[in-house]
Order: sequence, then C-alpha cells, then structure tokens
Amino acid sequence: MSKLLLLVITLSLFACNSQQQQQLPKSEAVATVGDEIITIDFLNAFLQANGVVNADEAMLKKALDSLIQEVAMANVAKNKNLKMTKEQLNTLHYLQIKSMAENARQDYLLDKPITDEEILAEYNKAGKQTGDKEYRLHHVYYKDEIQAIKKREKITSVEDYKKLEQQFLQENPGVNKIGDIGWVALSQLPQGFRQKLATSSENTVLKEIIKTEFGAHIVYIEAIRDLQPPKLETVRAGVIKSLQAKKLSQFAQLARAKARVEIKK
Repeated sequence: MSKLLLLVITLSLFACNSQQQQQLPKSEAVATVGDEIITIDFLNAFLQANGVVNADEAMLKKALDSLIQEVAMANVAKNKNLKMTKEQLNTLHYLQIKSMAENARQDYLLDKPITDEEILAEYNKAGKQTGDKEYRLHHVYYKDEIQAIKKREKITSVEDYKKLEQQFLQENPGVNKIGDIGWVALSQLPQGFRQKLATSSENTVLKEIIKTEFGAHIVYIEAIRDLQPPKLETVRAGVIKSLQAKKLSQFAQLARAKARVEIKK
C-alpha cells in the first residue's frame, strides 16, 4: 500500500468521528504546485467534493493528478489577476454558511442526545398510530362523488363489488393502486379511511363513500388480522433518526426566532 493511500485512509477514519475532528494530526503535504501546497486534508476534501468514497490507489493517483491540474490552471488565473465572478463568490459564501449550519446542527444533537426514554416513548407512539390490526383492502374511486354514490347504491353484495372492481380495472388500465391493494395498517391510509376501518368488519363493503383528495372511494374490506409490531431493537436506528429530525426542526425554528430576521419588501 502506498504512503498516499495509507495517509488518506488514516485521515478518513479520523474524519468519520465528529468529536475527533479538532484533534486531527497536522496534515502532511503530498505535492506542491508553484506556491500552492496540496495536503492530505486538501486531497481528501477534493475526493469528498467529487463523491469519491473508499478510493483505491489508482483512484487516488487520478484524483491527485486532477487536483494538481486544477491548481495549476488556478495559478494561471492568479498570475493574470483574473477575478472570481459575483456568482462564484456568493457560491463560496453559501458553502461556508452551509458548513457552519451543519456544524450547529451536529453540536445541537451532541448537546441534546437522544435518551432511552425518548426512544421508548416514540416507539410506543408510533405503535398507537399504526394500530393493532392490518386490513386487506380493495377500493375503486371516482372524481365525481355523485357518480360514486350511484355506483355504491347498486352494490347489494360482495359479489356486486367484485364485478364493479373488475369493470373499473378494465376501463381504467393505467390507474395505479386500485382494486386489491394488499395488507395495510391504519397509519398507511388517509384519515378518512382510518376512521371507518377501525369500526368495520371483514368481508364487508363499506356503506358510506370515503372522500379523500383523490376522489370518492368505494371500499371493500376482504379480511382483518392482528398486526405484530416490529421489536424495538429492530427499528431503534429509525426511531433515533426520526427523533433527531424532530429535534433539528425545533432547533431550526429556535435559531430563526433568535436571529434578527428582516425580510425586505
């Protein structure tokens, strides 16, 4: 393994730990281009900016060559006293702001770590929202509510519904998520569905039309079964991510409230 590859790998391992970023060893130079020194830090930033992860020796050499070429051309611009455009300067300013904002977010999460109590409470809350049942659902819907009502009035049995569904699918071949939509939990459905399903029986065509943003639905519940929630340890990482997102949303609102924001009219 080359010295360059070993140094970049070592640096990447340090960079993965945000708590150690301030304790990195002094970055070693790997090349000079005129007065510009290309360090391991600089090369690693170049790799990250170009989406290169787990670079092998060949990729590192290619990256270093590309960076040297860009620095050399930048030197030409410097010697000619070519100025950066307003757009370029604003882009650099935004990237600085973006990096500082990310630092603030990470610092906020470190200052307010997710506790086991919060994880358990969020897990239980999600379980209540999901419910303890799953429903095997069929439905068709119409943009015109009056049309849906008239169609429902003609249904006197489950067989009538199945014939309607078959006809609907034949007449609307390009429509997705119509007919048999499989097993779903209440949390996966619009609010209108949840209220009706929670008090309904299986092998039943709902008497009332369910209205959503998509239209007026005629619904058939084929079957109902108990829902077994996933174990906490299985979804723990996802729960933590959800809690962090909520905390960061609160932090963003707090930061804005504390800032002196004035929008020019």
